[in-house]
Amino acid sequence: MTFLNALYTEFLKMRRTKITWIIGLAFCFAPVGIGFFMLIIMNPDLARHMGLLTTKAQLTIPAADWATYLKFTAIILGAGSFVLGIMEAFVFGREYMQGTAKNMLTLPVGRGAFTAAKLLVVSVWYTAVIAFVYFVAIVFGFTIGLPGWSPSLLPENIGLVMQLLVQTLLLGSVPAWMAILGRGILAPIGFTLFAALGLGQLFSHTGWGVWCPWSIPLLTAQAGAQDAPVPGFGSWIVLIFVFAAGVCAAWITLDKMDNTQ
Repeated sequence: MTFLNALYTEFLKMRRTKITWIIGLAFCFAPVGIGFFMLIIMNPDLARHMGLLTTKAQLTIPAADWATYLKFTAIILGAGSFVLGIMEAFVFGREYMQGTAKNMLTLPVGRGAFTAAKLLVVSVWYTAVIAFVYFVAIVFGFTIGLPGWSPSLLPENIGLVMQLLVQTLLLGSVPAWMAILGRGILAPIGFTLFAALGLGQLFSHTGWGVWCPWSIPLLTAQAGAQDAPVPGFGSWIVLIFVFAAGVCAAWITLDKMDNTQ
């Protein structure tokens, strides 16, 4: 079995599982929720019947227009490291949940091929989910009739989303390693909760956010404090180092692992 065989097998697994679409559809609720808040703000009659939702919308959304909507969509996608962590947990941890790890580890192929194939599959999967969520967000914005549309808004926003996509993907090797180390899905999901929702949110409101890997996408999407620093070249070095360290750790851990469950 070569790397291409391993890659084909991993894509085949993804095609035959329902979680591929479930995660994409679940992620769509975030931009749709923002759009619904803007719909409440734009319709006073609807706002009077929404109660606390109206108050929440008014506190969360400064304006109901395309520029604000695209900005919040980018912020949502900047927090996608949690979604990526769930994907990594599933792809790397499912072998232990389904009892197939002992079969995979006895195949005459380098363990690095499995690591690379699974990481590539998750990267394609996550990229497709981001593209799908962004498309749904744009369609929903037109559906509710947001004002202030201009084609000139898209190039800059799409560039920001692509930048956030790359930054998030560079964080994916660490939960992959945690799944191998913990032989299941609990360790990577727990780590992702701690890193993305804990460390990321905490450091994004401090001056050290540009050096915390899980804060960098949030700061790039301008989801931190108003005076928070903007990630630069040094932040990219941090992300690349984290990715390389995670890949090496996952490879070495898998290479030294026996074929017992």
